[in-house]
Amino acid sequence: MAAVSVADLRSVKETELHALRERLARHLPHSLPVYGSVSLVVRYGLHSLQPASILVHATPHSSSLTIIAPVTSGDPQCIQVFWSIKEHTVQEVAQYLSHIPHLDWGQPVCIRALPSILLPSLQSLGSIAGKQVQLQTTFQGHLYSLQVPATLGKELPPEYHVTSLRKEDALLAWTNWEFNKFDLMDNICNDITHFPSFGIRQCCSKDDGSLLQEEAQGRLVSWVHLCKIGSMGNTFTMPQHRHRGLASTATLALACKLLQEGLLPYVYIGNYNTASISLHEGLGFKQQCEVHTINLVLAEVTDQDYRG
Repeated sequence: MAAVSVADLRSVKETELHALRERLARHLPHSLPVYGSVSLVVRYGLHSLQPASILVHATPHSSSLTIIAPVTSGDPQCIQVFWSIKEHTVQEVAQYLSHIPHLDWGQPVCIRALPSILLPSLQSLGSIAGKQVQLQTTFQGHLYSLQVPATLGKELPPEYHVTSLRKEDALLAWTNWEFNKFDLMDNICNDITHFPSFGIRQCCSKDDGSLLQEEAQGRLVSWVHLCKIGSMGNTFTMPQHRHRGLASTATLALACKLLQEGLLPYVYIGNYNTASISLHEGLGFKQQCEVHTINLVLAEVTDQDYRG
């Protein structure tokens, strides 16, 4: 195996995006998380992915290796990666990972939504960047994608209406996100600013039926938005507004918008989240491949030691 240098890994060029997407499409559904991000920048431009970068092999026409880093701005450091086991050994991929700019292998590194077909390769890996590592699976789930949306059987109650999210909604969305420790509110704001999103707002009125001035646009009570990693996510409905079809309406609105934009709607759902699985399958989403979120940690130091 030839040695890999930092020169073998570089940022993708705008002119290479379409070809990269086509190479990744050959490996669907396993490449879907990375394919989704590349599809976003094809549609909205490389600037929309900031602060993340798409890194590829120095001669990308011969490789589907794609690394997206950083995926989040929180702790631990988080990346996404896909490669074909027919094109690269895991030892080669490990060397590429060790050359990602600003990635500190002295701290845990999280790989998000790694397809199961690549997991055995990483489990066999003994070291990265000259350091012994151990693999910890922190999240296990499946990808669900939509090609033919279902039709909702009922309309929204009259006090609700569908709107796009605004950047000032980012704080509310981030605060109620189950995994907000992994990312900053500013990144949620960036996603809402650059990518499609939908929310359900409730109009509030005085006793005489006139709208309160501060509620003229409605109070946001349910939402979903597109993330820079290409998936629909951060779906949430305020507890007092649940079981009224709000999340289904917002989710279907976003999925239909993505299909109109030429994008493939997909979600990443943990196996434990049976309510979310039921909601999305009811809208026409179909289960694709199994994926894992893993931490790569120095073997001689536990993840708890880092947090302490």
